[in-house]
Amino acid sequence: MRRITGRRTVEETCPDLLGDESNLSGAWCLEAAWPDSAAEASEYMRRCAADGIPLTFSGARTGVAAGALPEGGAILSATGLKSLRMTPEGLVEAGAGVTIAELRSFLEGAAPDRFYPPDPTEETASVGGTIATDASGSDGYLYGSTRRWIRRLEILLPGGSPLVIERGSYGFGPDGTCAHPELGRLVLPELDRIQPPKNAAGYCIRPGMDLVDLFTGAEGTLGLVTAAWLETAPRPARIVDLALFPESMESFWELYREATSPEMPPRVRAVEMMDARCLAFVAEHASGFPPPPPGAAAALLLRLEARDDDALDEALVRVDELAGTARIPPDSVWGGFEPPERKRLRDLRHALPEAVNREVSAARLRSPGIHKLGSDGAVPPSLLETYYRRMCAMLEASGERFLVFGHAGEGHLHANVIPTDADGLGRGRDAMREIAALSVAMGGTVSAEHGLGRLKSALLPLMYSPRDLAGMETLRRSIDPDGLLMPSLRMGGPS
Repeated sequence: MRRITGRRTVEETCPDLLGDESNLSGAWCLEAAWPDSAAEASEYMRRCAADGIPLTFSGARTGVAAGALPEGGAILSATGLKSLRMTPEGLVEAGAGVTIAELRSFLEGAAPDRFYPPDPTEETASVGGTIATDASGSDGYLYGSTRRWIRRLEILLPGGSPLVIERGSYGFGPDGTCAHPELGRLVLPELDRIQPPKNAAGYCIRPGMDLVDLFTGAEGTLGLVTAAWLETAPRPARIVDLALFPESMESFWELYREATSPEMPPRVRAVEMMDARCLAFVAEHASGFPPPPPGAAAALLLRLEARDDDALDEALVRVDELAGTARIPPDSVWGGFEPPERKRLRDLRHALPEAVNREVSAARLRSPGIHKLGSDGAVPPSLLETYYRRMCAMLEASGERFLVFGHAGEGHLHANVIPTDADGLGRGRDAMREIAALSVAMGGTVSAEHGLGRLKSALLPLMYSPRDLAGMETLRRSIDPDGLLMPSLRMGGPS
């Protein structure tokens, strides 16, 4: 196991370990370790616990909420946990350090008729990181988040003790309690507010839920996931990606309502949104894409799948009817039917956050301390139009450059602010907090897929009562009584 000690040594020899896609500065630690196996990770965690050293877990560092950035103590990188195999039950056993791209490539050879549905924007994200945040992506509209596809977890508890939990073996009863031979009696708090369907803010709290669901999305605060046994889905016979460019926002919202109505084909996989600001930003900052059609007010990105050509034709006829209703001319509808064409349309959407990250990095060179500001709120889809309009008004009032895009089908939009100086950073933070409060007021969440990290944990009191937060903290301390794991992530309120 590679291990280095000393704050300056860490900063000089592996500065990348102290940064992620959030661009937050100021992370530091006294030592770092890269175990190559769960046994090595266990031994390192045992030693840290014995010495009372706070421990932060790190993966591929693709997070935008700064969850893997330490504030002192030690950091354990799970990137060396690379086991990958098919099990006799047809599951994929993947180490925490396996990336989504590696997992997909493996399945293409080992099980070409299957695929792993969770679709985070960044394919270099690690399996462990996506489990820690219950990540999702555009295909979550049909396939849900990471939690849905986990059958079994291998976990190292505080102090390094191994634990394997399998879905269906242990769960919480109607009274919110779970009795486990190694964890003892766990008690879910009674929340004053029911968690929305898509939520990555705080622990998953649902009476009757499986124990696996508690550790999924817990951001490492309850233990380190070292491996997971993942389910897959049958690979569809046909997939098509489409981009429709209405010429007004009124037409866009009409199109959106029709595209998410019960009358749409049942295998709509993704419903994504990019407004005119986003289209202009991609055209300016991301090369390799054709310009959007003249006069485009927004783009609605759809992904459809079908069991055969006839079913796909029926779906395309329906999309053509929608385009006609929204008065979208034929040359303002782009289609991707073959893998290279579909990848190009997917890349159009993925190029947006990547270009934002580059712009934030450039701004940081001019003004140290600048970091990415992004909202991760979601509301009931029926309220999305109102949410978008009110969000844009808040962002315009900040005076900073901003973009709004995201998973429209699930009522989940990302607002990114690109500050240019310290004053702009402050105004952007204020706007992010206002948007988070708006999300909660409209029945949604402050974080739908990114987790809380260091940047969003302060938003929890907007969504949960003091009693809720105290209950989450009690639950956390029942597993990590000394509070040594992920000390900068206060998922249950101040610790």
